[in-house]
Parts: sequence; C-alpha cells; structure tokens
Amino acid sequence: MLSSDPDTRLIVTVAVVCGSEILGLAGYSIVPALLPQFIDAWSLSNTQGGWLAGMVFAGYMVAVVPLVSLTDRVSARMIYLGASCLNVVSCFGMVFSERIGFALGFRGLAGVALAGMYMPGLRALTDGIDGIQRARVSAFYTSSFTVGAVFSFLLGNTGISWGWRFPFFIAGLLAIVATLLAWMVMPRPATVLQGVNRPIFDFGSVLRNRDSVILVFAYAAAIWGSAGLRQWIVVFLAACAGAANLGLAADWTMPAMGAFINALGIPAALLGNELSLRFGLRKTALLVFLLSGLVTGLFGITAVLPYTVVIWIAFLAGFIVQGNFANLTSGVLAVATQGNAGATMALYSSIGFGGGFLGTVLFGTILDQFGGTSRPMAWMVSFGSCGLVCLLGAGATAFLSRELDRKNP
Repeated sequence: MLSSDPDTRLIVTVAVVCGSEILGLAGYSIVPALLPQFIDAWSLSNTQGGWLAGMVFAGYMVAVVPLVSLTDRVSARMIYLGASCLNVVSCFGMVFSERIGFALGFRGLAGVALAGMYMPGLRALTDGIDGIQRARVSAFYTSSFTVGAVFSFLLGNTGISWGWRFPFFIAGLLAIVATLLAWMVMPRPATVLQGVNRPIFDFGSVLRNRDSVILVFAYAAAIWGSAGLRQWIVVFLAACAGAANLGLAADWTMPAMGAFINALGIPAALLGNELSLRFGLRKTALLVFLLSGLVTGLFGITAVLPYTVVIWIAFLAGFIVQGNFANLTSGVLAVATQGNAGATMALYSSIGFGGGFLGTVLFGTILDQFGGTSRPMAWMVSFGSCGLVCLLGAGATAFLSRELDRKNP
C-alpha cells in the first residue's frame, strides 16, 4: 500500500477492487453489443436473441441466493475469487461455441460467476464501514459495474472487424488479470463472521422487513425497466439505421452509442445516490421511477423519427432510467437486519436480476409477436412494457418508510 493512513488504504483498496470489477466485466456486454451479428450468424428469432442476451441474468438469478447468502458465514473474498475463476472459463468457453446451445450454457456460467463477484465484492468492501462513507463506497462500486459494462460494449465493437470470438478471447485474458488484482488487494475479514449457527437461507427475517421487500421489488423494476435501452439498443439502432438507409456507415457507431448510453449510468447512479443522501431515498427513487416510466415507455415512438433525433433522445432516456441503481443498493444495505445482510443482498440481487432476465426475453418476444424489428409498433409496445414496469416501481417505492427521507441510507 502507498500509506499506512486508513483513509488512503481505503481509497487504494476501493480503486483497485473497482478496477478488478471493471476488467472482470469485459465479457458482460459483448452479446448485446453484437446481438445483430449473432442473430444473423445463427439465424435466431428475436425471442432466441432475447434468451442469448438475457442468459447472464438467468445464471445470476439462480446462483446469487446461495453464493451471497454464504457471505454471512464464509469470507466474501473467497467467494469472489472462486467466481472470478469461473468467469475466465465462461469467456474462453464462448470463444469455442459453435451454436446457440453451447453459448447459452457459457453465458449462464458467466451469470453464475457474476453472482459470486458483484454483491460479495460489495460486501467485502463495505463490511466495517457505515454511514455516508459506506453509501459513497457503494455508489462508486455500483458505478464501476456500469464502467465495466461500457468497456465491454466497446470491446464488443472489435467483433465487427475481427469476428465475435475475438472480444471474448480478450475478455478471458482480462478476467485473469482481474482475478490476480482481487487476490492481491481485496480485504480479508478482520473478525470471525457472526451468525454461523443461523440458517444460510434465512429469508424469513428479510421478508418481515417491509423496507427490504419494497427495495427488492424496486430493484427488479429498475433493471427490468432499463432492459430495452441497455440490452436491445444496438438492435434498435440497427433497425433505425436500416430504415434510414444508412447502411454500413452506422455499423461502428451503433455499439459505440450503446456503450455511451450505458456509460450514462455512471453519472446517473452517482447523482441519484447524492440526491438520496440530501433529499431521502423514498422521494428520489419515486421521482426517478416516474420519469423513467415516461421516457422509456414512450421511447419506442422514436422508431419513426430521424436517426440523429433518436440518438439524442436515447441519451436522455438512458440517463434517467439508470438513476436508481446506486441509491436502491445503498438503501438495502442500510435497512438490512444485523447479521442477515448476506441473505438480504442475495434476495435483492436474485429478484433484481431476475427482472433483467424476464425483461430482456419479454422484450424480444414482444418484438416477434408484433411483427419484428422492422415494425415501429413492435418497438412501441416493447418499450411500453418497460415503461409500465417503471411505473410499478414508482408505486412500490411510494410505500417505503418515510424515515428513509429523514436519514442518510
């Protein structure tokens, strides 16, 4: 470490762990970045494309409950490192995939790896700190997830010239580096973990905590509501570019635009977290959900607008719809009952990413049912479904305890 000062050590640790998180996510967004290429190469329907793009969420949803719950009795660092090794396997496995069946398996494995990395990594960083410092460390770590997703989108861009296997190969190498970084700097537990005599899957106390249940539902709504813009934006832009006869000139710009839209999640998450610290979680989350329901629900209308206009509106919508990720996560850490944080985070992550899986697959299914990507109505209904879920999230957060508007998460 550069200094024995506790604050300096914390800054260095957070920076390096966030860097490891970013590198470990190099393979995360390659599929949505190159989804049009996968659909063409393997002759997929939009529903199958939705499964391919959403399979990471499915793997995460299944694995996060046991893996994160184990952090109540097993070192989060150990879980993170083991999952990071699985991440390496998933990336190189995609390199050798020849058809969608194998690809679905390795993308599911990537989700399992993510389940053992994301929330356990957050817990390893935030155990032992609290208050505003914990909220801000959580916000930076959560925002680093978005940085990793953006980096992955940009890495996927190389697949346009070199084929889709190339970015997965590079992602595998970067995952190895990420594992080594985490092994060197991720904090070890300072004390023996408490609650070893408690059930691993002690969800009863989580479900008895009203604010925890509401935040779990809200997180699912936030991820589901953003699925159209985060997972399907490249396919949408490809459809808009095709309608405008832009042809190959837009090939390189579409994944880049998708990356930029995802990058807007960084300032959006940090702003949402700071607004929650100042005005309260309940008020902030409610406002963001209402705005998200409006801009996302109506975004499909842009399918009939000029391509340049579509891009600018996508930037606005992408910023708003990602504003609730960090503050909801900070909030659930704050309301989790003592000794049951792992189970709370497990349920929160599982149902939240389950929303991402259902939202991504349903989006593609709606596209198929309403005529495919060439039909503006199909896009309107698909994005409208995301907007509706955002409004459901607003309805849920309205029932959060008013005490969350009078204290910092």
